[in-house]
Amino acid sequence: MDLFGSGLSNGAIGAPAWLELPAEAREALTGLMTQLILDHAARTATLPAKEVDHDL
Repeated sequence: MDLFGSGLSNGAIGAPAWLELPAEAREALTGLMTQLILDHAARTATLPAKEVDHDL
């Protein structure tokens, strides 16, 4: 979905173009999308590999 494009997107029939939304709605949606991305990144971040001691 192209939020900032011309408003023509496949599957979004009847949805308003991004710039047609009130500024408050755009700000709220941007904040929610940002939080969603950050939460996803935090959950999927790879942890540093734990060093294995081979000296037995």
